[in-house]
Order: sequence, then structure tokens, then C-alpha cells
Amino acid sequence: MKKFATVITAVSLALPLAFAAPLAANAATKPVATKTVKAAKGTTYTIANKGAQFFSKAKTYHTKDASPAVYKGLVYADAPKVTFTKKGNLKSGTTYKVTRSLKTAATKTTKAKTFFYVKGQGWVLASALTKGPFQQAD
Repeated sequence: MKKFATVITAVSLALPLAFAAPLAANAATKPVATKTVKAAKGTTYTIANKGAQFFSKAKTYHTKDASPAVYKGLVYADAPKVTFTKKGNLKSGTTYKVTRSLKTAATKTTKAKTFFYVKGQGWVLASALTKGPFQQAD
């Protein structure tokens, strides 16, 4: 009799779960309208020999009148390559901290370029930044 009571109790506790699971699955599978986002194409460069450099102390650089482009960098794990995709612009006339440097190798179609990693922003072409803090002209 004791086993029978235990079985009845277990069945009565499991019965609501047996009916709730299919209902929850139906509620979760409603179609949702999704927007397809077109992936932005980036430019892939080959990293030069000894091209990656990390600064132990961040260096100070600033922008002048122009607003240089900021890139998101994807470094390949199995090849010495990096892909840069534009993600925005830096403010003009602002001081930034640079923590990394990356030199790319020259190819038949592109010249060698150097990119700086601006802390909190992304990768920027080194030619767009000027060394030292920004000083307002009189």
C-alpha cells in the first residue's frame, strides 16, 4: 500500500509537467519577423614580419581638423592576416591614447600601412594621428 501511494503521488506531481511542456514549446515557437543585416565588407591585409607592437605605457596622439575613420579589426588565428571594417569616425581636435601598433606588408596593389589601436575606439590609420596631446590654436 505504501508503494502504491508513492506511485500515485509521483504521477500526480508529474502530470501537470506533462501537459505544460507542449504548451510552453508552442508558445516559444511563434514566428518572429527578423531583419536581415547585410554584412559590411572589410579590407584584408597581411601583417608584416614583427609588425605587431604592444606599448607597455599608452602613447598620446591627437587628431587635427579631420575626423579619421575608425576600424574594427579581426586578426586571423591561423594566418598572419587582419581584416579591417569601418565602424565610425574619431572626433577632430581630440587627444587619444594609443596602446598597440600594427604594420601591414606591401603588396602589388597596396602600400604598407601602419594602424594604431586607439583605446576605447578601435583601429585608426597612423597617418591620420599626430603625436602628442591636442593644443588649441590661438
